Amino acid sequence: MLENPNSGRIRINWIIPDVGQGIGGLLNIFRTVYQLEQRGHKQRIYVVGKSHASGNQIKELVRKHYFPIATEVEIYTGDVIDSDALIATSWRTAYVARTIANTARKLYFVQDLEYLFYPEGSLCEFAKQTYRWGFKGITLGQWIADVLTKQFSMECSAFGFSYDREIYSPQGTRRFPDEKRRVLFYARPSTDRRGFELGILALSLVAKKMPLTEFVLVGFPPQSIQLPFPAVLPGILAPSDLAALYRSCTLALVLSHTNLSMLPLELMACGCAVVSNCGPNVEWLLSEQTTQLASPTPEALAEAMLVLLENRQLCAQKVAAGLTFAENTDWNTEIKKIESILYRYLNIPARDIDNA
Repeated sequence: MLENPNSGRIRINWIIPDVGQGIGGLLNIFRTVYQLEQRGHKQRIYVVGKSHASGNQIKELVRKHYFPIATEVEIYTGDVIDSDALIATSWRTAYVARTIANTARKLYFVQDLEYLFYPEGSLCEFAKQTYRWGFKGITLGQWIADVLTKQFSMECSAFGFSYDREIYSPQGTRRFPDEKRRVLFYARPSTDRRGFELGILALSLVAKKMPLTEFVLVGFPPQSIQLPFPAVLPGILAPSDLAALYRSCTLALVLSHTNLSMLPLELMACGCAVVSNCGPNVEWLLSEQTTQLASPTPEALAEAMLVLLENRQLCAQKVAAGLTFAENTDWNTEIKKIESILYRYLNIPARDIDNA
């Protein structure tokens, strides 16, 4: 039961994996924790895994690289304080949450379908099983909610994306101040779901048709890599440098074979046209109005890029529509959705505690 139902404040325990830098899933978790703090909820974070850091050291890392949270962070040792809501954040943390009893409700913060990260086998099945345990889902996007409800009979409610307005904007410095046709590719060779090989094949077709186009590959550390076309490889960049790079690009190719990353909205917010593969995992957020969508084949994706590179008017239309779409999103609105989901799952009336 709630410690004080009339206050509208919820006691929340988060179970999270080891903390590193620059991880999009953790960014969304800590953003949620930080904003729920501002709304008066009591929270505690438990870290599972092989971390050799202390809870205080991890908290300082979070404050430095993510958000300045006040919530206490502990290494999980088998016990947690009582809570109204216990939230697992990955399939491995769900196994931990399953063993914990002193909570009113177990929830699952699902940002992607993790079983799709693995070939058919043990890890795939271990991940699938966690969706059958009766946890209530809080999902990043409607696509995940639909899949989990249909395939696993899991009750889910969705929230959406936005972007950091202090970083991503069409105004500001440009990493390359010239007017060249420049194509950015979100390249993650070690992450199968980001379609690295497919993207390289598509870009190679564009390079053959428009050899003066400059290609920039971001998303992986500098390494020796052979490509079928010349490309700039700036390595891992700080968000402000990424924004400056986005502002200098004509378009960006962002592929997603599971759930979307946050890049499309960040690119749109910087005035960069976006090309992506089609599919329900993408189209819960992106549309033909804001994005040049294509079938996930090298030929179709190359044609989608060439259309925008050759038709400046169409490209400008996509940029304008994408910028408007991005600007109409808001993280505060999405966190309020999460808060409302928590109230509903806990079967208590929502309270407006902004002024409490």
